[in-house]
Amino acid sequence: MDSTTSSPTTVPLTSPTSRAEYWDTYYARSGSSGLPVPSQFAVFVAGELGGPHRVVDVGCGNGRDSLFFLLHGHQVVGIDASQVAIERCRDRADQLALGGDFVRASILEPRFAELLPDGDLPTAVYARFFLHAITDEEEAAFLSSIRDFTRPGDVVALEYRSVRDVSLEKVTGQHYRRYVDPARFNADLVKHGFTITYAVEGFGFAKYKNDDAYVARVCLTRD
Repeated sequence: MDSTTSSPTTVPLTSPTSRAEYWDTYYARSGSSGLPVPSQFAVFVAGELGGPHRVVDVGCGNGRDSLFFLLHGHQVVGIDASQVAIERCRDRADQLALGGDFVRASILEPRFAELLPDGDLPTAVYARFFLHAITDEEEAAFLSSIRDFTRPGDVVALEYRSVRDVSLEKVTGQHYRRYVDPARFNADLVKHGFTITYAVEGFGFAKYKNDDAYVARVCLTRD
């Protein structure tokens, strides 16, 4: 068992069903009007994309980054296991007349890639704070899935809490977290047929109130 599974969590949310129910409750308490502020990572990734892409936002949550990519001329497919989150994203996109596709799906579904609407643009798979919110089994399925529905030259951009974040303060301490070892994960990415084009770790990338997460960012291209 590697270091990602031995890290502590504050609630036993290891099953997809229990986590989906948790996030349904979480997003039901949040508002869904107006245009939310995008994450720092979304702004960074948008600056790295050379032109319009089909951005597949895996674990899109409240849609803050999906909406940002839509505003910047990209086609967007937002994916989340929470039905409430997906409904909130659709409502927000409709209110702002931005379009986009939002799909409720679990990464463990056998035909996950077939749930994605077709697109004629190059694909950019985007996942912020998703990787550390899933299990080892789901991580393996995620890497296999993005390998299946991307083509050579497509882009993947990921941001997640690393193992160095385990003991740091958390504003949302009740969330399930599986802290990831970047060295181990980057090696897995290469094994799945991706080339790492950018990788960095540190503080200051994802500050939220008193929570200055120690995160890793990695950008890839599909071989």
